[in-house]
This record gives sequence, structure tokens and C-alpha cells, in this order.
Amino acid sequence: MTSLPELLVVGHVTRDFIRGETRLGGAASFSARVATTLGIQTALVTAAPLDFSLLAPLRMLPRLSIHMVPSPEVTTFELDYSGPRRRVIQRAVAQPIRAEDIPEAWRDIPVAYVAPVAGECDRALVEGLRSKLICAGLQGWLRRPGADGTVEPTIASEVSQPPRGLTTGVFSEEDHPEAEFLAEHLARHGLTVALTRGRRGSTLRQGAQRWEIPAAPANEVDPTGAGDVFGIALTLALARGASAPDAATAAAAIAARVVEGPELGNLSAADTRHLPPPSKAY
Repeated sequence: MTSLPELLVVGHVTRDFIRGETRLGGAASFSARVATTLGIQTALVTAAPLDFSLLAPLRMLPRLSIHMVPSPEVTTFELDYSGPRRRVIQRAVAQPIRAEDIPEAWRDIPVAYVAPVAGECDRALVEGLRSKLICAGLQGWLRRPGADGTVEPTIASEVSQPPRGLTTGVFSEEDHPEAEFLAEHLARHGLTVALTRGRRGSTLRQGAQRWEIPAAPANEVDPTGAGDVFGIALTLALARGASAPDAATAAAAIAARVVEGPELGNLSAADTRHLPPPSKAY
């Protein structure tokens, strides 16, 4: 019998237009690549056209299994840096990912990272998983496209009333103007919550407890995806039994390597040293 992967990642891969370049993006894409680089057998469920060419680097990863939900479109974002603040425009969106799209056996994978970028994962999907630890990157539940496609803040019901089984949430202070309130709200609902702050590190909440976690030293070249990397690394460290502050410290160290260049920067298999060793439960 084939053993299950150690990690399930769910969310849209994306096509991103950034300063004239076309890149593979999406929290699910970054998370899957980071996990496999760290030696984790990973399963990815996403939605895109079956011939989506930018997915080729993921298809070649030996530790990654991919289940595609066929979609006529791929979720597409344009990042506009011409103004005082970055503007994100949603140009297209792929099919949503439903609970029934998760292969039955994969619902038992012990650790899940749900990473919506355009509201594609809903409450039913999370509650349909049988994972022992479920973390969500909350960004895709905190934004929606306006009339011209420009992304604007919102609060999905999955944030106001977290799904059953969700244990951990990660998002950036830039994802919503009420980020501080939302972090406190989610902690009161029993979640471990990480609010990332870029170069200023992160704030971690668990019940009434709060920790300020500094960013690890890094020679920053390209911060794209750093928050997604922090989220998946935090998830892996928690799954291996680390305390919340120790898990966040490990996640900061791993994210620091990624910002030191394009794609995954200087991240390598050696950075597995930041994670606790696998436990029998994991």
C-alpha cells in the first residue's frame, strides 16, 4: 500500500504579471515548493487549465503529487507598483476548489495547509478534511475584486466564524486594515494566529498569550512570497511538536533564506535543520 504524503496543500496556483514579467505565483505554489525543498512528501490540489505551462516546474518536483481541477481559466493577478502603494488587480479567476475535489485518501493526510488567494477554498472544504492540524493562509478570505478588478478588503465568513477543525491562521498586516482586531478575534476562537509584518517580524497569538517574533537576518533581494513561506514553515514546525513561539522563530529563519533571491532564494534542503525532527505522530 502506498503511504500518504505528509502534507496537503490546497489553493490556486496563479499567473502573476509583475513589472513586465510573467511568473508562477500563488500561496499554494510557494508552499508546495518550499515543503518539497525541505524534504516533505507533499500533495497539492489546485485548479487551472490542464495545459497551464507555468506549472511545469512543479510537475518536475519528485516529492510533489498534483491533483488538478480542470478550469478554463487560471487565476491571474497584475501587480502595479506605479503609485505610492502596490495595487493588485485580479484579471481572471479559476474554478473554485470544492470539498469533493480533494481525493478521498488525501483527506486523511495528517497536516493540511489551505491557501486561498481568491476565495477558492470554502468552509465546507476545510471541514471535509480529516487532518490533525489544519492551517490556513487567510489572505484569500480577506480580499475581493472590485468593479475594475482592483483587490479590496473584505472579511469572509471563514474568518468571522472559523471553520470547524481549523487550528492555525496566518496573514499579513497588509492584508486588511483591521488586521490587529482580526488576529485577536481569531485567537479568541481558539486558533494559533500569526500576523506577519515583513522586516518587523511577526506577532503570534494563542488565546490570551502574545509573542513578538523578530525577523531573521537576511540580505533581502526579492520578498515575493515570504509570507506564504512563513506560513508553511510555521505549519510544519507546529506539526512536528514545536511550541508556537519556537515554530514562528523557525518559520522566520526559513523565510529569511527565501527573500535572498528570486523564486526560493537561497533556501535549500539544509534549512530543514530549523524544523524539529519528525515525530511518530507526524
